[in-house]
Amino acid sequence: MASVTFENVTKRFGEVVAANDQNIEIKDKEFLVLVGPSGCGKSTDLRMIAGLEEISEGVIKIGDKVVNDIPPKDRDIAMVFQNYALYPHMNVYDNMAFGLKLRKFPKEEIERRVQEAAEILSIEPLLERKPKQLSGGQRQRVALGRAIVREPKVFLMDEPLSNLDAKLRVQMRTELSKLHDRLKTTVIYVTHDQTEAMTMGDRIVVLKDGYVQQVDEPLELYNHPNNMFVAGFIGSPAMNFLDAKIVKEGDDYYTEGFGAFKVKIPDQLKDKVKDYVNKRVVFGIRPENLTDAEITHDLDITDENSFEAEVEVVEPMGSEIYLYLAVDEHSMIARVDAESEAKVGDKIKLGVYTQKMHVFDNETEEALF
Repeated sequence: MASVTFENVTKRFGEVVAANDQNIEIKDKEFLVLVGPSGCGKSTDLRMIAGLEEISEGVIKIGDKVVNDIPPKDRDIAMVFQNYALYPHMNVYDNMAFGLKLRKFPKEEIERRVQEAAEILSIEPLLERKPKQLSGGQRQRVALGRAIVREPKVFLMDEPLSNLDAKLRVQMRTELSKLHDRLKTTVIYVTHDQTEAMTMGDRIVVLKDGYVQQVDEPLELYNHPNNMFVAGFIGSPAMNFLDAKIVKEGDDYYTEGFGAFKVKIPDQLKDKVKDYVNKRVVFGIRPENLTDAEITHDLDITDENSFEAEVEVVEPMGSEIYLYLAVDEHSMIARVDAESEAKVGDKIKLGVYTQKMHVFDNETEEALF
């Protein structure tokens, strides 16, 4: 297996910059996920690693070898596409064996590799079938099998689960993670689905408009986003953002929403906002870090970290309830305990777990904490 390194990589399509001065280091045997909205450049990054796109500036290395001028067939990578790209006239065995036959592998070696991959993916009974006789999940396994038999240094996966239904997607996520643990390979995986990114990646690269926003482990991204874009993109439902300012009263600091709300900043975070007194900021809180203060027994929820909100929509989810709320001119979502009896039109006391709150610079959108 091998590491993959981007050193100041830029890719231009005319006036459009799809990758902007990117520096990324993908470790050997790591499962790294590239995530971001459509058009952020994640598939372009994958295609540059594969050699399907030439880079405009910078260096890409696979292991210690610079691959800028090495053709795709000599890079020792295997790619799994969104649309499976199976040959319809060949059966499963021949689809998986095709690349090895092209490279003139001995028949016995081809047989061994195909049978091993089929066993790993539990598709042994399907080897004689044509692609049209397979379900979407089975076709995806065949596409993975075709990559596995190559025994490449790096697997590249471009939204491989996006054509599957929701239940099968969850199942295949688990199976891909197990497959990575079993094969101990380097995997670079592209998705726009942040749930896939959070559940599968050892580390995640968040991209926006060709720029790397943050590279980190999933929980680090979730708990300590660098900026508002990362904070809003990672997590479902998305983080709530409210315009606010920092005020100081005695030795205490608060985020104040211009009369709509006021939340005390924990003492250990005061130093991070002392230069922002009376300045505009953005207050961020995830829906799960809000609570219906009427039913909570948590002693940490007091008048200093709660405020009034009006319930606009109630969505019972079984184990919890989503409350869509109005706080003055702001809209918020809270994930509260299923015991909540809040109804549309009610004004409830909304508690904030301040250890989990975030504050962002109003102009740069960078996180203060």
